[in-house]
Amino acid sequence: MPDKTTKLEIRTPDEIILNEDVTSIRVQVADGWWGILPHHAPFIAALPVGLLIYRKNGKQHYVALAGGTLEVQREKVLILTAAARRADELAALKKALEERRREEEKAAFHARIEYERARAALMRALMEEAKKR
Repeated sequence: MPDKTTKLEIRTPDEIILNEDVTSIRVQVADGWWGILPHHAPFIAALPVGLLIYRKNGKQHYVALAGGTLEVQREKVLILTAAARRADELAALKKALEERRREEEKAAFHARIEYERARAALMRALMEEAKKR
């Protein structure tokens, strides 16, 4: 019985983003989506900036790609790209950015309060000075 998985490897110039056995791959191309199953006929294609979806152990996983090349071999699918991010990395990045934004908003709020206090103190001092004249 033939193997029901294929090796999916996604590489950037700096690192291997993914190297796993998967059951199916859907990749976004210029004219739509292509589906790739194990033992697919070999081919090579250019990829635009887009999304790749793969299934492993019955679950879908997502990878954002910055374009690149797709090479399908009988036992392996290789994607070479300038940059790629797994969805779990993107979720963690989004969470960190939201937390940073909240911290900056809180700091800006406190800075505004301090500014208004200093402004009020200056106004009081100017009023006292005006009364003395």
